Amino acid sequence: MPSYQLKLNNKGVNKRNVTFSHLMAAFLLIIMGVVSATILKTLAETQAAVINSGIFYTVSGTYVLAGILILFITIKFNKQITAKRSLSTQLRIFEILLLLPTLIYCLLKQWHVPAAYAGIGIFGILYAFYYEFSSIKDKIVTIDDKGINNPHSKTSFLPWEKVLRLIVRHQILTIEGQGNKLYQYDLQSGQTIDVASIESFAAKRIKEEKKVIKNDW
Repeated sequence: MPSYQLKLNNKGVNKRNVTFSHLMAAFLLIIMGVVSATILKTLAETQAAVINSGIFYTVSGTYVLAGILILFITIKFNKQITAKRSLSTQLRIFEILLLLPTLIYCLLKQWHVPAAYAGIGIFGILYAFYYEFSSIKDKIVTIDDKGINNPHSKTSFLPWEKVLRLIVRHQILTIEGQGNKLYQYDLQSGQTIDVASIESFAAKRIKEEKKVIKNDW
């Protein structure tokens, strides 16, 4: 049986999301640095705090400065960062390298709250990585004997028994489903689409499914 693949129009990365994720990483570093310094100041009277305070104050200050630096870079060079994925990737690697030692150290010391903050920050950065890379991949709708498969949609699969009509017009794939449901997807320009064959095949499968009598009892 024939199978057809249609490439959807790739909208690319949402620039606002890229900027927002970098800003959140910057603010997280600043907050972690300020909070840790405040805690050290509060505990400064204990001997343990005095012994280690120099190192911790240095780390806290480094985090605050790093957060301010990322904040400045994100705002100052926002157009370049959102336009070139490589620049955004380099900045994200820098953010992970700052948070990872804190996560490991806090886990070893069983400091669960700061470890959770660092872990959430790293998870958010990794998710942003995944979002940026997945957004550049081709999104493909497959039309075959079983139905219409679009893994990038909430309705990822439509069997022919639930489809009333399928048409391709003006670089738009339109699917009319049962229950007054209408699905429309923008198609990439430049791809060769055999519209007549696709619509003919779809009409044939829809007609065939209507003839099938299914016993639900």
